[in-house]
Amino acid sequence: MAKRIFARAVMYATLLFLAVLWLYPIGVALYQSIAVGGWNNYLVVLNHDAFDYWSAIGNSFLMAGVSSLVIMVISALAGYAFAKMRFRGREVVYRLLLACLAVPVAAVVTPLFFTINSLGLRNTYVGVILPLIAFNVLMMLLLMRNHFEGIPDELIEAATLDGCGSFAIWWRVLLPLSGPALATVGVLAFVYSWNEYLLPNLLLSSPELFPVTQAISLLQSDRMSQEQISQLYAGLILMTVPSVIVYLFSQRYLQAGVTAGAVKS
Repeated sequence: MAKRIFARAVMYATLLFLAVLWLYPIGVALYQSIAVGGWNNYLVVLNHDAFDYWSAIGNSFLMAGVSSLVIMVISALAGYAFAKMRFRGREVVYRLLLACLAVPVAAVVTPLFFTINSLGLRNTYVGVILPLIAFNVLMMLLLMRNHFEGIPDELIEAATLDGCGSFAIWWRVLLPLSGPALATVGVLAFVYSWNEYLLPNLLLSSPELFPVTQAISLLQSDRMSQEQISQLYAGLILMTVPSVIVYLFSQRYLQAGVTAGAVKS
């Protein structure tokens, strides 16, 4: 009994420490955003001449939304292929793809820039969306493969006997069972794309195309007053609100999807 109480106390203490560790920067940013000028700083940011918040929000939703939808489709198709289809070199190809997860974005900045520039996609939405898909799809492939491996092969065998081909099995049998996993992939891909800073900063130069992570820099200047610093913090808080809302509304799907494939049949 004493050991159980001690273990629970340690667990709650650890969770509390992690919660404080995560919430502290947010608390500091929230406090600094109203330290000088109060809540009016948020109105100033929303109506700022140099920083068009709503345009930046629209750009972020476009880039994050399109990339997450494409990632959902690609990871679902590839996850099905690597989990349930048999072909030569399957494991080798899969492991090579996962090895690419060890390559940081910063390591390929130079070839990425010249490739996008040579294709004429620099300073365009497509030029940012394509790298967002490429750098985020591998982790989502890992999640979807784990999910599909947890689905019994008997379902596929029964569908094959009924005359279903590979695509029909994926579309009619596996996809309807993959709602939580797909929701997890979609939300994570959306949040990762929303929070991306390096790629837009590298590939975009027109302020009207900036997502929120890049547009927030328009509030900065060389010499900033305390009130302007508070407005910058207010902009940072406003920048995080949409992604937090998306996460909160999809939390139950995330919990179900993360555990998908944890128990195999």
